[in-house]
Amino acid sequence: MSRISDLAASFEQKSKQQAASTEQSVQNAFKAHESALLTALNESEQRTKAAIDAQSRNLQRTALKSWMAVVIPVSLTLLLALGAIATMGWYITGQIEEIARHKVTLEQLKNQGGAIQLSRCGEDGRLCARIDEDAVNYQNGYRVLEGY
Repeated sequence: MSRISDLAASFEQKSKQQAASTEQSVQNAFKAHESALLTALNESEQRTKAAIDAQSRNLQRTALKSWMAVVIPVSLTLLLALGAIATMGWYITGQIEEIARHKVTLEQLKNQGGAIQLSRCGEDGRLCARIDEDAVNYQNGYRVLEGY
């Protein structure tokens, strides 16, 4: 029996060694697999971050272009409106000054007989004016015209 016992002990020891060896091999394989998975995950994470960054930059460029597509026309419209307002202000100021000059000229003309109404009289179409009958007669036959 001792031989069987020795064989059993030897078998048990070999089994334990084989189990330890198998366990060590499985652990080594598991560590290698874990390391490969971690490397693959890190590479995937880097690619994902790079893709997100690229997409973010692309979206920022698109947003900037969209913003510029709105701001440029609005700015140009405002500048044109300001230019038109300034031009019209200058033009209106000039017209107001011209009207004031015309009023002064009209007043001067009125004071110098500008209210006299002339017309053509008779068959030969001679120039004539109405006489103010209530005005004083001046020397040498001169009379005041109506409207002066």
